[in-house]
Amino acid sequence: MAHDQKDTISLAVWNVPMPVIAGEPFSIKVGAKSSAGRALSGCRVEVSDAAGAVVASGTFVDAPWAGTEALYWTALDVLAPRAGQVADYTARCFPAESSAEAVASRFSVTATEKPECTLSVQIKEQNTAEALGGVEIRLGSFHARTDASGHAELRVCKGGYQLHLWRTGHLAPPRAIRVDGDARIALTMLHVPEEHPDARWVR
Repeated sequence: MAHDQKDTISLAVWNVPMPVIAGEPFSIKVGAKSSAGRALSGCRVEVSDAAGAVVASGTFVDAPWAGTEALYWTALDVLAPRAGQVADYTARCFPAESSAEAVASRFSVTATEKPECTLSVQIKEQNTAEALGGVEIRLGSFHARTDASGHAELRVCKGGYQLHLWRTGHLAPPRAIRVDGDARIALTMLHVPEEHPDARWVR
């Protein structure tokens, strides 16, 4: 039975670590959804590197992702590249019909040496001293997000960094820090109206 010609498949890659550890495997999730809602269980999935070599493969599980009706997925392990390298990958889903074209989605990773330090970050609002959850923290290629108590931990390599914070309706200037071992740092963000021209990521 032929499928509706308007039926299209969209492919997504998520849970990509930031960064990955050089030379070690990292896990990602790949999922696809049919616009017509048809089952995609058993469809083959491949991940290839920039040179086109297949570095991981698998098939979608039998049941859709919990809470969705038609998002079929699989978890794949990919070997990270050498340290200091940004590597590009392409995930492809091959529909069961031999005549159907594969659909693709691209993603990138940055590989670093294995982190040896833990940086504990506590973030509060500047005027109220209330804990700020959901703050995006960027320290070079290392990323984290604060929990409801305004706390986050990052495993990082030793060295100097520019620390950036982002949260809708809040501002904090970039801050230069140096990490030489395990450390704790307390920061504040200033609340500004969301329509304020500076209520955005400060780069």
